[in-house]
Formats: sequence, structure tokens, C-alpha cells
Amino acid sequence: MIGKVPLDQLAKDNNLTIEWKAYELRPEGIELPEKPAKYLAQAKAGIEALGRKYGLLMTFNDKSKHSRLALEGAKLADEHGLANEYHDAIFAAQFQEQKNINDPKVLIELAVQVGLDQEEFQKALATRKYEQAVLQDIEEAYRLGIHTVPCFIVEGRAIYGAQSYQALENLLQGTGFPLDLKLIP
Repeated sequence: MIGKVPLDQLAKDNNLTIEWKAYELRPEGIELPEKPAKYLAQAKAGIEALGRKYGLLMTFNDKSKHSRLALEGAKLADEHGLANEYHDAIFAAQFQEQKNINDPKVLIELAVQVGLDQEEFQKALATRKYEQAVLQDIEEAYRLGIHTVPCFIVEGRAIYGAQSYQALENLLQGTGFPLDLKLIP
């Protein structure tokens, strides 16, 4: 969410098309052990502090442990030219509304809000129509050495983490690379 704000502005200012790729921080089927209360308190404080830094309301969400279905829904949204709107809705649900973004009911509600057809979206989730496309994106990320998000890639140059407008503009122009720049073969 934090990384999307300057990206949206850069895309608008430069008439760019953003290609979204799927990536799971918590892969489906892998359950992580419960975190200690102290760790959770620090994580919550960190997310809230990041939000304040960027002028956004952000909260820690312990309801969403996985995102595969949300990522599958993003593929359908992209086919309908609504990827940006869908991602905005998913990020708000995750980081502001404390919703479970792997719950089909939640996803259908969000899909309808952004203008997707409820029946088509529900069927795509139920049949897992886009699961292979999501898995292919994830495999591509691993092949490229990507292990965190956000990751911004332009012509084989990549930077990770929330970035300023200026850092993203430098990446786009191929100048003034930040220290965490990685060249992708």
C-alpha cells in the first residue's frame, strides 16, 4: 500500500502501464507458528509508524494469513482493466479494514465494489481459473531472486521496499540508482 502511492503518481505523470505480478509472502499451504505477543506488538507498532510516515492509516491485520485467492482475483481484474482499482481495494481491506483477503466472500464484495461481475468473479475463484498464472508469477519471482515485496522492476533493474517518488523516477530513467538496486538477468 505504501509503495503504491508514489507508483500511482509516477504512472499518472508519465502515462505508464503497470504490470502487476503475483507474490505470496506467506505461501498457501504453509502455516507459520504463532508469534509471541512482544513480536506482534512490535509488528503492529511498525506498520502504524510506516503509515504515519506516509500519511496513510495502516493497521496490523492478523486475519489474513494467505493471499492466493486475492492474487487469483487480481488476474481477472487485470483482464478487465481494473487491476489498479482491485489492488487499491485489496490493500485497503488488508491494511485498513482488517479483512481476510483470502476469504471468497470478502473478495467477491471487493470485486463488485470495483466494477467486476459478481458471477464471473465467483466462478473464477471457485474453479481456481487463475491459480496456475499466479503460481507462474511466483516461480518467475524465485528465478529472478525476488524474495520480498514490493519489488519494482524496470528494464532489468529492480528496487525493493517502499520507495519514494524520486527513487521510482530514478529507476524509470535509469539514473541515480538507490543502494538496494539489483540487476535482474
